[in-house]
Amino acid sequence: MRIFTLFLVVLILLTGCATTTTDIITQNPVEKELEVELSPYESIGFYMNVGDPLKALELFEKAYSKNPDSEETKLLHSSLLLTVGKLSEARSVLNSLISADSNNIEALLNMSFLEGLEGNTIAQEDKLNSVLELDPENAEALSYLGEIFLTDKKYDKAEDAFKKSIQFNEDNIVARVGYGNLLLREKSYEKSIEQFDHVVKINPDYSFAYTDRSKARAGLSDANGAISDLTKAIELNNEYYWNYVDRGKLLLFVNDIEGAFSDFNKAIEIDPDFFYAYVYRAGISNGRKNYNEAALDFNRVIELRPDYYYAYEPLALIEYIRGNYGHAAELFEKTRENIPEDPAYILMEGISRYADGDKEGGITVIKSAMDNMSRDGYFYDIARMFVEAGYDSYLVSKLTKETKLPLKSRVLFYVATYYKLMGNQRLANIYFLEVADAKIFGMFETDLAEYELKDKLVD
Repeated sequence: MRIFTLFLVVLILLTGCATTTTDIITQNPVEKELEVELSPYESIGFYMNVGDPLKALELFEKAYSKNPDSEETKLLHSSLLLTVGKLSEARSVLNSLISADSNNIEALLNMSFLEGLEGNTIAQEDKLNSVLELDPENAEALSYLGEIFLTDKKYDKAEDAFKKSIQFNEDNIVARVGYGNLLLREKSYEKSIEQFDHVVKINPDYSFAYTDRSKARAGLSDANGAISDLTKAIELNNEYYWNYVDRGKLLLFVNDIEGAFSDFNKAIEIDPDFFYAYVYRAGISNGRKNYNEAALDFNRVIELRPDYYYAYEPLALIEYIRGNYGHAAELFEKTRENIPEDPAYILMEGISRYADGDKEGGITVIKSAMDNMSRDGYFYDIARMFVEAGYDSYLVSKLTKETKLPLKSRVLFYVATYYKLMGNQRLANIYFLEVADAKIFGMFETDLAEYELKDKLVD
């Protein structure tokens, strides 16, 4: 008898699950395709919760009242203990069962669950192999073994185990979900959908089948289908953080900014101590030029995840725009520590210190960068402009011959900023306007130039 099927449902935990904590769905500006990045797979089979606690308790009490020392009662007891996290007590019960009968398949399966919950992968695999020695067609053992292989990125072995499990029990949810996720990693999206379709057919209330199928549909650039799946998943499980984050990203893709903003708000409401939704909400606020709100969210991201250096650049730019130059300098310093290959950040650090009133400190920062810059590149020219009086005229003359508009516009921003710091606002505005008019999007210098021109006219 399969004790677990009486009262357990597979549940993916918020931390470490097949539906990923780091999936990123981005828009290709040229082809407008959805790209799906998947986090390392972690098994669903060993993360369990009571599907019907009252029914489970009723079954146990009935079995216990009839025969408290029977094998069935002890197996059910061990399952309940596993479900509520009393692992040491469960181990004691299971050891007694296995000692009495080393070929007790149910006890060995439950012991493999226990080892999985405690993270003892080697012991977990050993127990599953023991089951398969006794019953080579045991679909449960094969499916859970497949999950171990998938987690360990042993994809060929995982595929073999999942296929065998499905062969022996075509309705094995763990095998179908695991194989579906394996196919996702291979970008076999249509075949992956077939697996999740089957799960939905046999268990239409299993929310994570819709969650995972949404990723396959996103892989096929079916944004609306993916959104529909996530909406269904949310209907079934409206307190799962990642469904809102994933749907919010898809809504951004189809340009439903309000819907995306609402989803990120809900995710934050569910788990205010996880940083991911703040990143996206901050991005929306930043795009709307709601800098105060964006700054609050980016600061929250850094508070929760100081190592998430992607938050430092946008916050540095916001602080620069808001005139908090000292803080901007610190943030630009953090950014260039993590992205040292782009000299723009050390220039912005120096410029921010200069703007904050520390002219000498700003020049020192910029000058120190010159040793690591190619003398033939524009960034060396920009740095030299700040440390060598009169060099601006040479740089402006050189730029008149530059035909690459994005590069020219970027350099002109620093020329304009130099004139602003020198107090020549007329020249500064002329060059800021040239940068803004070029409309090179995706370049932070364009955004800063547009801000510099806000409510200003060229004299």
